[in-house]
Amino acid sequence: MTSIPEEVGMPDTALGTGKTVALPSGRVAYTERGSGPTVVFVHGLLVNANLWRKVVPAIADAGFRCIAPNWPLGAHQVPMPADADLTPPGVAKLMAEFLDALDLTDVTVLANDTGGALTQILSSSRSPPAKSTWLG
Repeated sequence: MTSIPEEVGMPDTALGTGKTVALPSGRVAYTERGSGPTVVFVHGLLVNANLWRKVVPAIADAGFRCIAPNWPLGAHQVPMPADADLTPPGVAKLMAEFLDALDLTDVTVLANDTGGALTQILSSSRSPPAKSTWLG
């Protein structure tokens, strides 16, 4: 994991510290804030992790580790490889790679919009699935 380069930075500091991780399917930027049980956020199409800028601080302050990735759904700043599989199953695979790379096995996934559908695909194909899933 590396820090997010300045030109790719996350504009809202409420999300925490910006980082990137190299995965087999491509590089993903994410933020991390807080400590405790882990909550991973999954946004929908044409938005990025900033969608969660008013949610993450409250959840982190309640004693949780919040991880908010910028999934490649149209508003991500880190480009994916030209041959990346950005179909729903491909993005769900990328999500599984992300969870594996960060060694996240006992997590809660909080998702909305298209992120909810991707999380359902992830849950049906990942063993074990997330500890709990909240869809909105």
